Amino acid sequence: MSALVLPDLSSLPASGPLFWKAALSARRKPGEAPEIPANTVTLKNLVLQGEHIAAYNKVCEIPEGLLAITYPQVVAAPLHMHVMTQKNFPLPLVGLVHLRNVITQKAVLSAGTPYDVRVQVGESRRSKLGVEVDLLTDYLADGEALWSATTTVLYRIKDKQRGHKAPPPRLPAAVTAQYTPFNAPEDIGRRYAPVAQDYNPIHLRAITAKFLGFDRAIAHGMWSVARSLGVMLPTYGIPAMLSIQFKQPLLLPGRVTLKQVQSGDGLDFDLLAREGGKTHLSGRLEGHL
Repeated sequence: MSALVLPDLSSLPASGPLFWKAALSARRKPGEAPEIPANTVTLKNLVLQGEHIAAYNKVCEIPEGLLAITYPQVVAAPLHMHVMTQKNFPLPLVGLVHLRNVITQKAVLSAGTPYDVRVQVGESRRSKLGVEVDLLTDYLADGEALWSATTTVLYRIKDKQRGHKAPPPRLPAAVTAQYTPFNAPEDIGRRYAPVAQDYNPIHLRAITAKFLGFDRAIAHGMWSVARSLGVMLPTYGIPAMLSIQFKQPLLLPGRVTLKQVQSGDGLDFDLLAREGGKTHLSGRLEGHL
């Protein structure tokens, strides 16, 4: 299937039409081995707004005045939807699962500075759970990528062959860890949605989440990451790299504990349910700016 180099944009696509197109994509029937086109789009001269950064920091409890490494990812999310709602993209967006992120930055981006934002559909691969697709994002200044991310999403396909059960994981060696509890309020999805322009009904209310298979609303994954960063940044400083693996959804309201372990020149962390033993996400910070 031919890739599309889409016309340059001068502003972010409106979220309303994108969500409508995403809903209509539920009719797509990709089959067992869909061909994923490398659609590309560039948004020219995006200027990050100080007021929006402040609103993001407030809802994620990130220290005032910082531009978190996760923030550009949230701003670029409509561009991800833009390349995937094109008619040549075979996967339905409804039900896509956000698996992981790897974000690197050479410098902290700043409000008031224009950046070109390039988003491209990257590699795809078949896994035991279905089809994984990488979405590549770059913020460029004078042609140089200052901030880059690989976002991996999953389209589930049932495996017709039963696999062998994986052996139980080995118990980790004893390490010194720091534990910080915090709560995810029942309304955090509704408070985060207008900032992130992500109104997926699974995050908003229990009654809408039930239509998608959950007893209660679940927290936005990127809110959970940013809220964890709000705990770590005052002591860690500005990271050069963040990697995240999403594991179990965080039902709202939720009580969690952030576990931090110093490892080499970085910091490993896990967001743990305070009851039940679930791990909601695991990640690592590396380097400093």
